[in-house]
Amino acid sequence: MINYFKIRKILAKDTLPIRQLVLRDGKIPIKHCEFEDDNNPFSFHLGAIKENKIIGIISILNQSSSISKIKRLRGMAVLEGYRKIGVGSNLIIEAEKILQNSKTNLIWLNAREKALSFYLKNGFKMINDPFTIENIGIHYKCEKKIK
Repeated sequence: MINYFKIRKILAKDTLPIRQLVLRDGKIPIKHCEFEDDNNPFSFHLGAIKENKIIGIISILNQSSSISKIKRLRGMAVLEGYRKIGVGSNLIIEAEKILQNSKTNLIWLNAREKALSFYLKNGFKMINDPFTIENIGIHYKCEKKIK
């Protein structure tokens, strides 16, 4: 089976159904899946698209009112059934290409314990001890220099 998908920019609102389903187990209203910096003009969102369906998402957030050289990766998720075929890694690769062009030099994230090995495999470095986010679980702050 060929696992063909395309990656393209999408709107913040297009990420919400997958955020709700994958990151919040469908247990909270979709409006609570929005992030504060989703609509910052210097933030962007990518979707992996297969047969006109979004199967994976990544949000790169600019957390200041002006363009920053440091961005946050948040809300990365891939639908079950499309995992372990390169969707997540390719979303990171495409996001990094955009970040290189914007002169960003560092990206950081809070990795869930179960996703930590994925981020380490994709070049992120763990930079702190584990911490707990209430109602979600153990996380590790990670970062990656953009070359």
